[in-house]
Amino acid sequence: MSGRFHSDAAYLGLKAATRMLIREAGGLELASKVTRVERAALSRYENPNEGRFAPVDVVLDLEAANGSCHVTRFLAREQGHVLIELPRLEGTGEWGRHLGDIAKECGEAIAVVGQALAQGGTITAEEVRELHITREIDEAVEKLIALRTALQGLEKGRRK
Repeated sequence: MSGRFHSDAAYLGLKAATRMLIREAGGLELASKVTRVERAALSRYENPNEGRFAPVDVVLDLEAANGSCHVTRFLAREQGHVLIELPRLEGTGEWGRHLGDIAKECGEAIAVVGQALAQGGTITAEEVRELHITREIDEAVEKLIALRTALQGLEKGRRK
């Protein structure tokens, strides 16, 4: 027993999220320009056969450069949390966008659940993994929470 808390699959998922960040930064060479580490270190961080993981400051730099939070979102989900981007609203002009985002993500979640149910009338663990059902549900929850946060801000007198 290694004494670690998570499965090998979880650590491989972390490697995959890191790989996505590096790819979105334009690859190893360009990613090294926005972090304090060199190309070789970044290669080790994304390599599933290496035991090294990206330090948090490197993740912070890559996510800032990309505008996406693949690693942070993965970590939140792995710990049973949902990561939400705080809304940037100007008055009430963005309410329609919130509703559109919610409809899209809820529709996608319902669609994958329906797809699983159509294949035998029940949902199996394999279908949950293959269809990414929990991820789709998490994405819908994130959009609902973004609307909730915006409404709370409005209620408290903040116009964000």
